Amino acid sequence: MRGLRVLDLSTTLAGAYSTRLLATAGSDVVIVEPPGGSPLRLAPPWLDPPGTLGPTSAAWEYLQANKRGIVADPGSESLLQLAADMDLVVLSVDGDPAAVRARADLLRAVKESLVVVVISSFGLTGRYSGYRSSAVVDWAMGGHLYLTGEPHREPLAGGGPWSSYLAGATATIAAQAGVIRARRTGRGDVVDVGGMESAVASHQWSIVLYSHQGVVKGRFGNRHGEAHHPLAIYRCADGWVVIGAVSAHQWEGLCIAMDCVELLADESLFAPAARFDRADELDVLIEAWTSRLPAAAVVDLLQENRCPAARVLALSETLQDPQLQARAYWAAPKNFGPSARMPEAAFTIGAPVSYEPAPTLGQHQSEVLS
Repeated sequence: MRGLRVLDLSTTLAGAYSTRLLATAGSDVVIVEPPGGSPLRLAPPWLDPPGTLGPTSAAWEYLQANKRGIVADPGSESLLQLAADMDLVVLSVDGDPAAVRARADLLRAVKESLVVVVISSFGLTGRYSGYRSSAVVDWAMGGHLYLTGEPHREPLAGGGPWSSYLAGATATIAAQAGVIRARRTGRGDVVDVGGMESAVASHQWSIVLYSHQGVVKGRFGNRHGEAHHPLAIYRCADGWVVIGAVSAHQWEGLCIAMDCVELLADESLFAPAARFDRADELDVLIEAWTSRLPAAAVVDLLQENRCPAARVLALSETLQDPQLQARAYWAAPKNFGPSARMPEAAFTIGAPVSYEPAPTLGQHQSEVLS
């Protein structure tokens, strides 16, 4: 939201990502760090050369781009005065949720229209509200760890802190809804964002499958599960492709690309769920075809026949992918070194916000406080 004034008092990845999205959309975001610097400055991996506070954190540089930064004691009077000039304040729970709620109420008291967003793993209420969390705990409590992995094997964690990014994105939406409401009514509020709820809300039909049919969704490895096939990963001559042939025309496109019209003529395979029941049989045929061809050729044939497919890219390939180059997705910050790249914006709204590096400690102190 362009022109929105945001005070970021959070200390977590979810909070930083939420305000990063707001800053990318044109909001004026001010980060407040304690005198020793934010704990996020210590988050690996590291960049070369090191910064003045030690090694430069790549995570910090990404999360805090396009923001301004000041140093202040968390309980200082100056912060309350600064909050009175803001539209939105973002907090995160690190310890006692009751203390954070009291702090949110204190901030709300300085200005009737102020919106305070509080981001935590489990929310400000409930028996889990005081629980400590981590990326793998978030993954487990959101119900996603149980669904990941091979059948008859242990659950597997997803790679990376995706639940934190999901909570941050959810908080950004909630923050904008709170601001719109405040502008309409003149009254702000405390917006309580729980990471567990964000993760649970991101399931597709897993919850409805249980609530309406009493079926607990299980693990199916690289297959999508239960009712759709082919929707899986297949080996090619030089890599891997993912194929999604769920609807009738997608299944038709796959059969034509494979030159397997006999499959298309088999009426018992018309329903996606029926194809899932015969997944072992079908996957042998599909991989016999894909394994003879380069991944790019498989994708081209399938896309020509209106069947969703894509190569499974290594991260090194993602950095060089022509689609992202055409979309001007990558920033090349001068302080990152000659070969490093950073995601700039996952969306555009009118004229894009020009990239500004993460602030050094207290860089905008006099500018903001004046």
